[in-house]
Amino acid sequence: MNLRRKPFGLGRAVLLLCLLGLADAAVARTPVPDLAPTLAPAPADALADWNAHGRAEGLARPDTPCQDFLQALGKKPDYVEYLGCEQDDDSYIQPMEARYRVSGDAAAKMEAYLGQAFGMPPLEYVCCGWGNRGPFFWHDGPGGVNYEVSMGVETLRIPREQWGEIPSFNVRIGVIRKSP
Repeated sequence: MNLRRKPFGLGRAVLLLCLLGLADAAVARTPVPDLAPTLAPAPADALADWNAHGRAEGLARPDTPCQDFLQALGKKPDYVEYLGCEQDDDSYIQPMEARYRVSGDAAAKMEAYLGQAFGMPPLEYVCCGWGNRGPFFWHDGPGGVNYEVSMGVETLRIPREQWGEIPSFNVRIGVIRKSP
């Protein structure tokens, strides 16, 4: 049986805690439609707040589109398939995550590339698959964005030399746009 799981990084853990808190709050109150427009900051206010605080914290600009982050950074190898980007504007931290797939045959090459381009440590086999031991972040220079970089696959214990037998590995590049 070849089970696969998504890596559960720090961003996802924070997101889960925020969503659980929002769910409890939503049950306890009835939304007031007239106040909803006043709760969201105007784009100019969001950008000013980002310039004042978010940039130094490594947050993505509030107007950053959900996109192929590897391509946008000029760091996308041709053997990586972009699957799409997910964003959650309803979450307090407003995360975005680009998802990719790389074949098992190219997995070692991708692991080496992520190590060279982003400083990601080698994957380890833990419990149920190959992946990052914990969340790994790459900072895009001084005043730049903090990217969460992960790679992995849920699988039986297959030696690194036999990764070609695994159909594909998942790669994820994530950012957040608001401070937790």
